[in-house]
Amino acid sequence: MQPSGPTSVRAPDDARQQRVHDAVRDLVREQGVQVSMEAVAARAGCSKQTLYARYGSKQALLLQVLSEDSRNATMLPGAPDAASLRRALVHFACDHLQRLSEPGTIGTARLLTGQATQFPDEVRALYAIWIEGLQGRIATWLQQAMRRGLLRHDDPHCAAELLLGMITGLDFDRQRFLVPHRDTTRLQTQWAEFAVDSFLRAFAPPAPRG
Repeated sequence: MQPSGPTSVRAPDDARQQRVHDAVRDLVREQGVQVSMEAVAARAGCSKQTLYARYGSKQALLLQVLSEDSRNATMLPGAPDAASLRRALVHFACDHLQRLSEPGTIGTARLLTGQATQFPDEVRALYAIWIEGLQGRIATWLQQAMRRGLLRHDDPHCAAELLLGMITGLDFDRQRFLVPHRDTTRLQTQWAEFAVDSFLRAFAPPAPRG
């Protein structure tokens, strides 16, 4: 006997959604924002009409999938404290560098750069999700650390931008120009620790008076 109720309906829907989302991710890596609903449907094994009925438009589908990826990226823990501040930042920095060194990441960046003038609205939307969204989440975390006296009080969004810039350094540019970059865990960890320690010195809280 087949099970009945919401669970039996939800499982096929979830599996189809996963296929659609995987198809979008693969196609964005291969084609940038020139992805068509026809290509997504063919890759996911469903009809174009099904996609439009569920997501409304290609733009809405792209934003949903890429927003999900951005939210699921390794992030800083919920509440900074003195014991875990440096460890949490180094862990985030290592993960961020590892993601930036993946072939799919630099390939997608090259595609989007080439498509920016042709599809400015789509490319700006991806920037808002991937870059501004990440900066905003880091700023919120750093602001908590500032309020707890773990970091010097300052503009948290500027601090987040500075932290991301220090972590990335010139490595992403090295990949773009096809010159050697930090492509091993050891090298990425060494740089992550250097960048985080430099950031913590720059934003060290003032010494107590007395």
